[in-house]
This record gives sequence, structure tokens and C-alpha cells, in this order.
Amino acid sequence: MRLLLRKNFWAIFLADMTLLILCYFYAYWLRFDGRIDRATQMLMVVTLVPLLLCKMSSFIFFDLYKGMWRYTSINDLVNVIKGAVAGSLLFVVYLAGRYHFLGISRSVILADLIFTIVAIGGLRLLIRLYFQRQPGLLVEELSFWRRSRADVRKVLIWGIDPCAERLLRELSGGHKTQYKVIGFVDESSVHKGMKIHGVPILGSLEDIPHLVVFYEIDDIFIAVPNMPGKKIKIIIETCAGLGVRFKAVPSLTERINGAIADHLRDIKVEDLLAREPVQHDMSVVCRELEGKTVLVTGAGGSIGSELARQIMVFHPETLVLLDNAETPLYNIEMELRRTPGSIKVIPCIGDIRSMKNLDRIFKQYKPDVVYHAAAYKHVPMMEIAPLDAIHNNILGTYKVATIACKYAVEKFVMISTDKAVKPSSIMGATKRVAEMIVQSMNGNGTRFAVVRFGNVLGSNGSVVPLFEKQIAEGGPVTITHPEVARYFMTIPEAVMLVLIAGAMSRGGELFLLDMGEPVKIVDLAKNMIQLAGLVPDKDIEIKFIGLRPGEKLHEELLIAGEDVVDTAYEKIKVCKNANNIDERILYEAVERFNVLVEDSYDHHAAVSILKRLIPAYHHEDKTVFRDVVTIVKPDTIASPTPPSSKKVQT
Repeated sequence: MRLLLRKNFWAIFLADMTLLILCYFYAYWLRFDGRIDRATQMLMVVTLVPLLLCKMSSFIFFDLYKGMWRYTSINDLVNVIKGAVAGSLLFVVYLAGRYHFLGISRSVILADLIFTIVAIGGLRLLIRLYFQRQPGLLVEELSFWRRSRADVRKVLIWGIDPCAERLLRELSGGHKTQYKVIGFVDESSVHKGMKIHGVPILGSLEDIPHLVVFYEIDDIFIAVPNMPGKKIKIIIETCAGLGVRFKAVPSLTERINGAIADHLRDIKVEDLLAREPVQHDMSVVCRELEGKTVLVTGAGGSIGSELARQIMVFHPETLVLLDNAETPLYNIEMELRRTPGSIKVIPCIGDIRSMKNLDRIFKQYKPDVVYHAAAYKHVPMMEIAPLDAIHNNILGTYKVATIACKYAVEKFVMISTDKAVKPSSIMGATKRVAEMIVQSMNGNGTRFAVVRFGNVLGSNGSVVPLFEKQIAEGGPVTITHPEVARYFMTIPEAVMLVLIAGAMSRGGELFLLDMGEPVKIVDLAKNMIQLAGLVPDKDIEIKFIGLRPGEKLHEELLIAGEDVVDTAYEKIKVCKNANNIDERILYEAVERFNVLVEDSYDHHAAVSILKRLIPAYHHEDKTVFRDVVTIVKPDTIASPTPPSSKKVQT
């Protein structure tokens, strides 16, 4: 009934009937050289309806009306031959029983068979040629007939678009015999029962659990590039507990000049949390960076290295990479040097806590734009070493910003975090003070901006690598609290928005990136366990260990009194009223921090200063501070200039 309700079915059905009538009449016309007597004409008309019944029933039997025309394959053409031969044989049986072949020309039946195969098969081939318009369309189909090995993995393909059809052809080829495609599934059941290259469309989302059990499916391949994360998550949750592995076809950029099947990859948690893609005009970034000298601090880290990769796209003249970790810096340098082009990539081993080191680098390379991504960010670790966090995040930021002013850097963009909002941790408090320092320095000839966002997936120290390791080890997966939630964004998207925000800055702004909806960490853990083909709390235990010092249940992106204003870019907001900073108190605190780092290393005194500087900061006094040996001897910071003068002394 579903087939009969499809208008496309009736179109091809009537087209086939028309072609069969023409083929039959042309066979008679050819046999009698165009001169058909009246008796033969009557016989031809009388036998036409039985001919149509025999052939159309054979076509239906061999599934000629369940295929999707645009994907006509060798398999469909073989079915056309089978249907035509079977129909002709049925017609011969009818003629033998009804007329005993009296007055029937056997050459007419043979010619009609040949014309039928050419016409019916040609119609379907023309439809495919029209939709795909590519040379050599059927060459790849020849490998479809090779049989797979006995140890194949059974596969369902999600999707029926051209990408899914191409994936089927590649998996059916001789070079991909480890997979056997059982069928297709799609969002709706409209196409259920139809076939693509002889492989049936088995159903929709709600049918998947039954299909997995019935056909003993091993893998589900999602053949929809850039599929929204919410839809992927629904599919995975539908298969919870069935032990199915998931893979996804690559994006366009991942499969240029390559086969889809060769680039199939496991679905990552980033795919589940990916937001709807938004196209941004990156010309503003190109104008900002093209032909410039750009310096990235913390270039070996997850954010800094991605900044370096994306900056390379906009053709700066020189890219200076600054980091105090040798191996990560070496890795990103080697990666960027493989990028075609004449961009100079200069790695600099250095520490943002050393004013002399910074002065040497800025004096030598004279950067036009600085992206400040260097920071200590591990919350529990900074809780036991607050002065090290202050030394790096506050004093290090102060020194980089001061040197930037001294050498007339055009623009300085600092990467901040949502943990700076109502901070409950040392790390969050130090990043908030760093925000205040950067904003207060705007107006010294350098335009300063801050970009604040939440967690990024896959960054060094994030929960995703931790969960992956725990799942690989068999569990348990440890979570601090059942209700803990965080904002998440992929690293490439966050960096792209940082570049746009920095380029559109006029100085003094605090930008917020739209992080979407917060994600519960327990849901994230369950999704990752299911992606591994396992069952949460059955195969892998989820264990709650309690909040660690400095951690909050929920993160925020706004401080009280900060109003948000939209920008021309959908996912970038800017804070109003974010510049109410008492510079005298701020720089007195900076000087006191410097004294503490240089002389006493009194952790409790440092925390007390942070509390007075940030009234919203609440710190657990139960923390046991650790004595830390400082590797880099801190430089002396000059006394800060009173807020009445905007010139920063260096």
C-alpha cells in the first residue's frame, strides 16, 4: 500500500507500460517489414493485455519498483533482464495454452524480449545519468558482486542521500570486504521497503533496536556529513545497551580527493555536542592578520596551538610561537612548517613570568598582534599552589601586557574563562584579576580585549581525555557530582570566534562566546561509554567522588552588573559595564603579589589579597597549601602608575 501511494511509482509504472506497448508493436512492425495484415493486427491487440500482465507482474516480482531511480546500478539492470525474461516465458506459456502458437511468430517474441530489456533498462539508466551526470557511472558497480568473507561485520547505514549511496558502493567493493551492508535506515519511514542497489531501506529511527537484534548488527555508519549533535545523540541513545559501534562519514574537507569509506571514523563526543554550523565572514580576520607579525603565548597548549593553525590560514608574514614547554612547542612548529607557503614560523622558548625574556622576544620580532593564551588552568592543582597561579596568570599577564605597550603592539587579545565569574577557585580568581589588568591597560596605544568562554572539548586537562582513559581501562568513570554541569565548545569553533572577536575589537571590550546550553557531566560520561559500545553502570561503572576544592556545580559567564549586547556575529556577545575597575587597588595588589612571590611565598596572604580584590571570590580555608620551588626567578615589577594617568611604566 505504501508503494501504491507514491506518485513516483505510478510515473515509472505507466512509463514502463508505454514502453512495453511500443516494444511489442515495433517487434511486429519489424517482423512484417511495416506491412501488417488485418488478422495479425487483431491478434496483436488481443494478446497485448496478457503480455502486459505477464511482464508487469514479473517486474514487480523482481523489485523493479522498489529501487530509487537515481541510484540505478548493475544489480537493477540484472533485475530488469530477469524480469523481462520471466515475463516473456510467462507470455510464451500463455500463448502455448491459449493459441497453441497458431499464427504466432516466434521471432516477434524474441525481438520483443530484446527491445524490452533495452527500453526498460535504458529508461532507468537515463534517470541515473540525469541525476548524477558523471562519466563512468557504472564502472564501480562491477565490484558489487564480489562476495565478502565469512568474518564480515554487519552494518546499517543511516541516511539515503547520495553520500550514503556512495558509501554503500565503496563498502561493497573488493577493497572493503570486512563490512556487509544489511540495509538503510532514515529519519522517516516514507522510503521503507524501497531498495538502493538491491539493499533495502529497512525503516526509521524507532525500528533500529529491532533491526540490530534481528540482523545481529555490529556497526551503524552515519552517512550524513556534519549531522547535528542532537540527532546523533538520539540515535546512540536508541541503541543503548545493544553493543553497537558507531562511525561517521567525514566532512567535505576530510574527504576531498579520497573515498568516503577510507575515511570513516569513530564518532567522537565532539560530534554529539556540536552546534548547528554557522557561516561567519572571516574577511575581517584576514584584514587584521594578513602580512602582520603575530605572537601567540602558550602556543604549545590546546588553545594556543589551534590559534597558530588557524592564524596560518590568514597569511601573516611571521608567526611567533612562545611557550616554556619544549616538546609541545616543537610539535606545533613541525606541524606548521609542513603548511605550504612562505610564512615564517619562529618558535621561542620563553616564560611569560620573565620580563627580560619577554623584552628580548618583543624587541627582536616586534609583533603587531598578540594572542595571550598562556595560563595555568588546572583547578585542583592551583588550589594547593595559589602563588604559582598568581605568578603565572596575574603577574605573567601583567608583564606580557606591559611589554606589549612598550613595543606599541597594535592589538592584544587575552583568552579568559567562565571560571573567572564569581570565582570559587584560585584559578578562576587569578583569571579574573588578569581580565581586570588587561582591560585597565587599554588606552596606552595598544588596543586590549578579553574573550571569555567555557570549557573546550579535548583540551589538555579536560574531562574527555580522562573519561576516554578510564573507559579504556575498564572503569570506573569518576565524576565529582551527579548534578555538575559545564558549558562546552569545540576547540576549532572557540578559536575561530576568538579570532573574529579580536579582529572586531576597538579596545577595552570583554567578549563572551555563546556556549549554548550547559551539559551535565554524567550525561557526557554515559554518551562516551555508549560510543564505546558499552552499557553505563553495567559494563562501565560511574562513580561519584565529590566536588574537589575550588569546583562549582554550575559555571556562569556573566558577573553581576555586566549587561550583554549582541554583535554582528551570532555567537559573539560583548559585555557592557565591564570596565568598572579601581586601578589604584588593582595595581597595589599586583605589587603586593610580586613581593609575596619574590620574598615570602605566603600562600594565605596571597589568598587574602585575592578576596579583598574580588569580593565575589569565596575560598575554602581548609585547603592545605603546598610548598613549591620556583624555577624562574621573578622579575621586579615597577610601581604601577596611578589611575589618573594611562601610561604604564615598564
